[in-house]
Amino acid sequence: MKFKNLIGAGLICAIILIVPQFLHGYPMTVVNVALLFAITSYGISVMLGMGGQLSFAAVTFMGLGAYFVANTTTGRLGITIPTMLALVLTPIVFAGVAFLVGLVLLKLKGTYFTFATIALVQVAFTFFNNYSPLFGGPDGISGIPTLTFFDHSFRSSGSSNEWFYFISISVVLVAIVVERIRRSQLGRALASIRDNETAALTFGINTYLTKVIAFSIAGAFASFSGALWVMHGRFVGADMFNFLNAAQFIIMAMLGGVNSTVGIVIGALLVTGLPELFRAFQGYMQLFWGVAIIALMVFMPTGLAGIKDMIVEKIRKYKVCASRREGDADATDS
Repeated sequence: MKFKNLIGAGLICAIILIVPQFLHGYPMTVVNVALLFAITSYGISVMLGMGGQLSFAAVTFMGLGAYFVANTTTGRLGITIPTMLALVLTPIVFAGVAFLVGLVLLKLKGTYFTFATIALVQVAFTFFNNYSPLFGGPDGISGIPTLTFFDHSFRSSGSSNEWFYFISISVVLVAIVVERIRRSQLGRALASIRDNETAALTFGINTYLTKVIAFSIAGAFASFSGALWVMHGRFVGADMFNFLNAAQFIIMAMLGGVNSTVGIVIGALLVTGLPELFRAFQGYMQLFWGVAIIALMVFMPTGLAGIKDMIVEKIRKYKVCASRREGDADATDS
């Protein structure tokens, strides 16, 4: 396993170094945005993949993080803080907000909880789009300062390579945190809740508090993504945080593999990049994603990451069958 981890780390470093050599301008911007969306989708992986709780609230916490940075770094509310401090504070603040919201919403179970998160998205979008003092109303908020990291200000253009390196490192760090959670006591508790909540209760797991903690982690990831996204684009508007985009984040997680750390990134790149490649068919993209998700759920419930598992399983079965045939041949010869 250590050797595999080293190989994986080497491949990730190689990709991070090679991609900027081939992509420039707008294509690099698309990749940067896709990686930011992957951070939000990791929160969905914690909620849905580990805990079995379908939540659409990620887009709302992404919006809250974006507007928090927009307000605190531009001085709209009478205070101005450095962009790096705002970036650090955002996941901390909204992990707490998500915890409080989760205490209310997770009193509901199953589809009732899911519909409650949909209602949360609609209510938040209404505020984002209409309450100008905090959210700028339909015009949004512009002129947001770019990220300043230890006296180094990132270029205003979101297509710059330095943005790619910083976002890539952020994605890797979040992915490591997700993997640690998956292998921790919290991850095992969430998996037991996902598989059988009644059985989890009999083993002494506080299922309610465990789900609230997972909701808080998802909120922290989404708000962090929103904070980076708004510094990257230097503008925030309500249109980004509607129900349609909430569904897009679910598709990213499910397409790549909701329990696959690498698959989440692949799903985000596909869902973000394919519409740019097929602009002529933009009006049919929602139809395409709908059909793709139905096909995945029927033929490959674990997403694209399931392809690797299927190949590994077939190789394992082939080796077992081959070893049995060799054993039978040796027995016959003897």
